[in-house]
Amino acid sequence: MKSKKNSGKIIRFGNKPVILIRTQAGDLKAFAGTCTHLDCTVQFKGDEGILWCACHNGKYDLNGRNISGPPPKPLDSFRVIIQGEEVLISKNS
Repeated sequence: MKSKKNSGKIIRFGNKPVILIRTQAGDLKAFAGTCTHLDCTVQFKGDEGILWCACHNGKYDLNGRNISGPPPKPLDSFRVIIQGEEVLISKNS
């Protein structure tokens, strides 16, 4: 994956969105792409180093933990595996 550091992208995982982020350190992480409050789509805010839901100003850290606003629980995380040039995402077991 050739995404730049400190970036995020919404991708499809089955029929649900997942947000794939590349941290400032270059690590790849993936989380459910919908807020745990009312299922609005979250986005990556690299300047603040958070995942953010614009609907009600919900905020999550880069480990998916809810840190501010109305989200009642953390975002589900997904496993990210890099095989050559491919990025594979799967559910955590």
